[in-house]
Amino acid sequence: MGLQENYLEYRNHINTDHGYIKYILKIQQIMHQRQLVSCMSDSKWLKLLHAMTDLDFPPAFIVKLVTENRDLQAEDQFVKKIPWYLGDWHPFYHDAMPVFIAIEYLIVKPMLSKQRGRLIDDLILDQTDQFRTLLQRLNIVFDEKNSCFKIYAYHSN
Repeated sequence: MGLQENYLEYRNHINTDHGYIKYILKIQQIMHQRQLVSCMSDSKWLKLLHAMTDLDFPPAFIVKLVTENRDLQAEDQFVKKIPWYLGDWHPFYHDAMPVFIAIEYLIVKPMLSKQRGRLIDDLILDQTDQFRTLLQRLNIVFDEKNSCFKIYAYHSN
């Protein structure tokens, strides 16, 4: 499916969800209270999801929602280990990522550990450079530290 079709499908799901307007108002209230500035739009999110097909594997990520408290322990554990699993880079209506407006940031580790056996070290696949290039090409706001990328959907002033 192309980018235009993905956008139309996304808008259709958003427009038919009766609770979505209330949810938007809740998110906007939190944004105002915390003085958050938006860095991503729905179309930019969809471009990012679509661009994941350009990579050798969809990298693992964790999500911080605007409505949640930050879980430093989970973030630290994610950053310190190389994932053995893939990320599910699909929109919410495919039971993957949350609704885009609710995402405060993602932490992405574009590396993958593949087990080769008990006596042989795992094979480490690293697409850090490709992922960085992808984010730069899409003009996405991010920080990079220790081969992890923090993609900002909202940023504080």
